[in-house]
Amino acid sequence: MLSTLLDKWFKDTPGNDAFAERFIATARRSGVTQPMTYDAALFRVQVGESSYFNLHNAHQAYVGAPRGKQQALDQFVRTLRASDDREPGWEELRPLLRPVIRNLGQLEHVRLQGIADKGWDTPNTLQYRQLSEDCVEMIAIDHAEHMVTRQHGPAPEWGVSLHEALSIARSNLRDIAPVDFEPIAPGLFRAAWADCYDSSRALLPELVNRVPVAGRPVFLLATRDLMMVAGENDEAAQRQMFDIALEEIKAGRAISSELFCHDDDGRVTVREPATAELRQKQHQLRLSLRQDAYQEQKALLQRIHEAHDVDVFVATFMVYRNDTETFSIASWTQGVEASLPRTDYLAFVVPDDNDSRVVRAPWNTAMPIVGHLLEADPRHLYPPRYLTRGFPTGEQLAQLEGG
Repeated sequence: MLSTLLDKWFKDTPGNDAFAERFIATARRSGVTQPMTYDAALFRVQVGESSYFNLHNAHQAYVGAPRGKQQALDQFVRTLRASDDREPGWEELRPLLRPVIRNLGQLEHVRLQGIADKGWDTPNTLQYRQLSEDCVEMIAIDHAEHMVTRQHGPAPEWGVSLHEALSIARSNLRDIAPVDFEPIAPGLFRAAWADCYDSSRALLPELVNRVPVAGRPVFLLATRDLMMVAGENDEAAQRQMFDIALEEIKAGRAISSELFCHDDDGRVTVREPATAELRQKQHQLRLSLRQDAYQEQKALLQRIHEAHDVDVFVATFMVYRNDTETFSIASWTQGVEASLPRTDYLAFVVPDDNDSRVVRAPWNTAMPIVGHLLEADPRHLYPPRYLTRGFPTGEQLAQLEGG
């Protein structure tokens, strides 16, 4: 009854500030007594002196919930309260370990938050196993009412390495009773455990190989709760898989745009879509994920630069669509030191009082000509950025314009 009333009261779609106020009020009602301060620029709540709760996923889950919005909010608040609970000892924790797959941009966000607070010398203590360019495997603890991701890996007192902890976590996941993957379209199936670890089943090839598809199974990890499987030769099912993913990631908690399969040794590996149409759909999915990741990254970098008096322009990852393609582009302006995202195109801007000159060129075409003027920034986990070290000459611009 209470949940229904709350959903009715809050039937609108709250903006960031309104949702933060609602989140803090819910936390207070649930018994959280520590000081909580809302940071609007980074859309997070500081809890106590040094803990932070990012509101992005909670907000997207709340807005995307077709019903039971308050229950969705309560679930995130329970995670917040859990940070104050005493953690059990190793013997009690061992059977609770689970593997989780996360987008690497999430860890970039965590790391840059620490740098924004403490500076670039802050050590990187994140622990994970890389699965692809954009996603990683981490350990989590599956408590009765909530799940806690261990972004910094096993605690020293556990006495195990990350590799050992992940092996135990996979074994624990394997011991959970299997269920059938459910069909959602002809030739297309989804993991149906509905226990927060559906995407983690990608780590268990014996389960994926049971899915009744034609040929080798290929799969997409669209979000944490959506793993879809199709046959390697079923183009129609794969097309539907990408279409569904493009819709589902709008609710947040996205993982990867890669198409995966298992190699002969059971390892998760990336597979190139077989047709141009599928590759274009994958590219649209990749652009959507990267646009969100770059937007959050840019906000944090701007804060870091302001705090440390760094005069570097953080270029925006812009996405456009015309009649033939969807593509990303960033501006590289003469006389401006910049941090550029990796895009499909670059727009070289020569300022002028009357009418600036703009030369547009595909990234891959530009790199043989001006790549020496870019330096890959090693401080970023994902997505990548490049620091400008000058600007193309007039001759090089003419070459790019002619190409």
